[in-house]
Amino acid sequence: MLSGRTYADATIYVVDDDPSVREFIHALLCEAGYQRVVEARSVTEAVRLISTVRPDLVLLDWHLGQEDGSEVIHALRTAYPEEIIPVIVLTADPAPSVKHQALRAGASDFLHKPLEVAEAQLRVRNLLEIRRLHATRTRELELARLEILERLARAAECRDDATGQHIIRVGRLSEQIGRVLGLSEEQLFQLRHAAPLHDIGKIGIPDAILLKPSALSREEWEIMKRHTEIGARILSDCPYPVVEMARQIALTHHERWDGQGYPQGLHREQIPLWGRIVAVADAYDAMTNPRPYRPALSHEQAVEIIRAERGRQFDPLVVDAFLEPVTFVSLSPKEETPSGI
Repeated sequence: MLSGRTYADATIYVVDDDPSVREFIHALLCEAGYQRVVEARSVTEAVRLISTVRPDLVLLDWHLGQEDGSEVIHALRTAYPEEIIPVIVLTADPAPSVKHQALRAGASDFLHKPLEVAEAQLRVRNLLEIRRLHATRTRELELARLEILERLARAAECRDDATGQHIIRVGRLSEQIGRVLGLSEEQLFQLRHAAPLHDIGKIGIPDAILLKPSALSREEWEIMKRHTEIGARILSDCPYPVVEMARQIALTHHERWDGQGYPQGLHREQIPLWGRIVAVADAYDAMTNPRPYRPALSHEQAVEIIRAERGRQFDPLVVDAFLEPVTFVSLSPKEETPSGI
């Protein structure tokens, strides 16, 4: 978004109904090294631009004909609610009420007309630096959250898979199935990081059941099935979308398309799409890797079982996406996933 000490790649909006003012501001910004300066003459034009291209800073004349700049600030905050995008209000009106109105609307700073070149350039640079630091801090926090989620998934996985490779494979395969299904890049990002938490509820299952080398009794199986609800409780009440997706996956990845799954007996589209995707990815990986109670199946055997369960255990569209060659070709061979279906 912002790079280098001059911030030459920053996108700056200049919103003013006076063409001579726009020309003057454009010139002083270019003199300071900014290469992406976008001009708007009215509230309507500025709002339209905001909806299509995200600015890094806005220089906003407060009096735009019969309107003030509050609608522009509102549009900016609505379009990008989680970002700090500075708005410098420009005005020749010395009345304190103008400043109060702009601050209530969300303005970051003020410049009084006529503008003094050096002051304007310094204000722009300082606010862009604040934006850069906030973006860096936000990114660091996001990476820390994702790292914690991955380590939480590993903590659960190490009880019955010391290598931790199962969660990685399920995350990557779920992402690739989602890509074939046409999910957005944001959804794919969330799915890749949420899917590894599908079995987090196994933390609450006794080792005698989880690691039993033979078939479970009916009573033991009922206890094992509780891992879906335990996982959902662990991940509940979190405001972050990736964690909410993980909660839905933990709860529903053992539901079946025909309604015969658990824990709620959901069927068809009642099951969240993320749960339907992970159901296929998890089943494939579980079948093709050994468990204490059985050897691994071959790739071909697992594929045939999933194909046979199309429309019964699994969503037909998800199975079709799973069967696309691109699903496996695009995965890294280092993750021990077979290539070519």
